[in-house]
Amino acid sequence: MAKRVIILGGGVSGLSAGWRLSENGVGVDILEKSSSVGGLAASLREDNYCMDIGPHSFFSHDQEILNMVIGLFGDEMKPILRKVKFYYRGKFVDYPLTVQNVFFHIGLSFSVRAAGSFIKGKLMPRRRHAANPEKETVEDWAIESFGKHLYYNFFKPYTEQFWKVPCTELSSTAIPTHTRMSFANTLRLILRRKVSGKGVSLIEREMLPSFYPDKCFGEIAEKIAAKVRDNHGQIHLNSEAAGINILADGKVRVSYTQDGQRKELFADRLISTIPLPALIKMIEPSAPADVIASSDQLDYQSLIILGMVTRRQKILDSGYTYFLDRPYNRLFEMNEFSPRSSPDDENILGAEITCRQDDAIWGATKEDIFDMCIGSLSQDRYLGPGDVKRLFLIKAPNAYPIYRKDYAGHLIRLMDHVRRYDSITTLGRCGEFLYMDIDHCIKKAFDCASNLIKPYRNGRNTA
Repeated sequence: MAKRVIILGGGVSGLSAGWRLSENGVGVDILEKSSSVGGLAASLREDNYCMDIGPHSFFSHDQEILNMVIGLFGDEMKPILRKVKFYYRGKFVDYPLTVQNVFFHIGLSFSVRAAGSFIKGKLMPRRRHAANPEKETVEDWAIESFGKHLYYNFFKPYTEQFWKVPCTELSSTAIPTHTRMSFANTLRLILRRKVSGKGVSLIEREMLPSFYPDKCFGEIAEKIAAKVRDNHGQIHLNSEAAGINILADGKVRVSYTQDGQRKELFADRLISTIPLPALIKMIEPSAPADVIASSDQLDYQSLIILGMVTRRQKILDSGYTYFLDRPYNRLFEMNEFSPRSSPDDENILGAEITCRQDDAIWGATKEDIFDMCIGSLSQDRYLGPGDVKRLFLIKAPNAYPIYRKDYAGHLIRLMDHVRRYDSITTLGRCGEFLYMDIDHCIKKAFDCASNLIKPYRNGRNTA
């Protein structure tokens, strides 16, 4: 078995792998470039305030994973009511959808048109990419699944607002696997609201019991980190990997900077949860030109979170709400998750904005972003300029992998190159270029660690 493992990235995936490895006697060094653990599942903590990097709650259909995470808190983490809304056509629609919402909130006329469009699509289907599913776009998938009316009136505008890429240029893989259900199955779930044993869809997952820590969501990552440290694992904060060398004996040397100082670590194996293109460019000897070229074709959507401290309470009447035609894609209210996220009589309203790192807004100040948002917030009667007493700003550079329609070939080329090295394993949303929920990240991390714990067979690790 591997005796020592270096893990790049202290998000949930890296921490969970370190937890499983360290509890089985494997030495662990986790390199995290920020000053705290958690990655996208972290919480900003400043003075007596706490704000998540976007709204989170923990749920899972995997009972083992659910029990392990809840077990970190004893009896402290309680179920919460997860309330999600869409602001659509001037009305708030609950999610998951109900028949009442479709007919009485969205409207009978809209519903009839949507149903007619869906039926027409089934009778006269578009030409799909059955022979080559990798060429199927979001537009192909959405029209086939929901019909043109829903696609053009809802699915297309929100998708393009979020990704900043036309639906005709996005691979249908941008739609997570568990959302791929037929319209008929969606209606069945709306009517029956029953979880089957044949896989778990998006709507089914959204019905699962949801949990939230009392001291904000980042406490999950912080408690996993504490387990790693209790097991004598090392977590190096403010430490950014700079180079990776595979030595003659198959071991790994990682050079990194910590607080401006250059350092090195050695291990039997390396688990990388950092963005895959960045990993490729760190490995020595350098990758072939075609691999480097492919790494430049894989990109991530960045995320900006603006937190606005206010004395106003019950602003959204939901944990978070999705919007079309606003400067932000989603608003969330921290007091809906935990009253302890702010001092008494205060609240934090968060606005989520997606962008690229070369967009002007990425370099904007929190005051500039507030000025961009406050007009819409005032118009919708959420907050006025005088209601906000303090601003917080979080910028997450690699939040979501972007699945352009030609991404698959580039990803295969990069993964094939990584697999040349028995000592390197990729893991997590950034490391595998794969969108996953947090419970899936933990499960995959545990499985990865278990493979590294297995004994060597025929002189080679079975991982």
